[in-house]
Amino acid sequence: MNNNFSYKKEFNITTNMLDCYDYLKLSSILDFMQCVASEHADILGVGFNNFIKKGLIWVVIRNKVEILDSLKDLKNISIRTSLVKPRLFECPRDYEIFSGDKLIIKGRSIWAIYDLNNKKIILPNDYDSLFSKDIGLYNRIKKIDLIDKNLLKFNSYRNVNFTMLDHNKHMNNTHYLDLFMDIYKPTKEIKISSFQVEYVSQCYLDDKISIYTYEILNKKYLYGYCNDELKFYIEVDVNESNN
Repeated sequence: MNNNFSYKKEFNITTNMLDCYDYLKLSSILDFMQCVASEHADILGVGFNNFIKKGLIWVVIRNKVEILDSLKDLKNISIRTSLVKPRLFECPRDYEIFSGDKLIIKGRSIWAIYDLNNKKIILPNDYDSLFSKDIGLYNRIKKIDLIDKNLLKFNSYRNVNFTMLDHNKHMNNTHYLDLFMDIYKPTKEIKISSFQVEYVSQCYLDDKISIYTYEILNKKYLYGYCNDELKFYIEVDVNESNN
């Protein structure tokens, strides 16, 4: 692989990145992924500052994460992110997270370039630095099948607060996992093995989100609607653990 298509960084883990059981929070995982993606994009000349001058921003369409080992009592980690061959509008990016030499997390995010002036996603054809030929860790991460709203159980209303916003002025993609954890309140014995988030439409300040849940076998789902418009949905695989 061309070295320009890959980027690696180390992070120290601080207490605010951990949950009440001292496990790395799911939202912290996405935060790390977002951080290395942003820094790598800057290196490639397609970062926020360069794009915003052209009326463009990056938006994330989908996040898929697999947890391969324990996330308890981590002190530091390293993350390698690699660009994957674009597919039409989709610009995939893979992530491998290590504790020492051990791979503990892998995942992929699907990014797209959004034209603020024309309010639409555009093809990445003008940006050669994005065109890796690598197929990456997965063949393709497909969208989660939608569950009929009539089967969902209403849980609560949640407002989008100021502290949830990013520099694009919409709810940052990491906070959707905080919503999931706040709603389900997993016990210490629950082990999360993977999760996938589908970002359907952006959430903005003071949006009132109607939260719905659904559970089947080892899968838990969280759906967010605003004025009957689907904004996001999450699928999480869980199982019991003695650790």
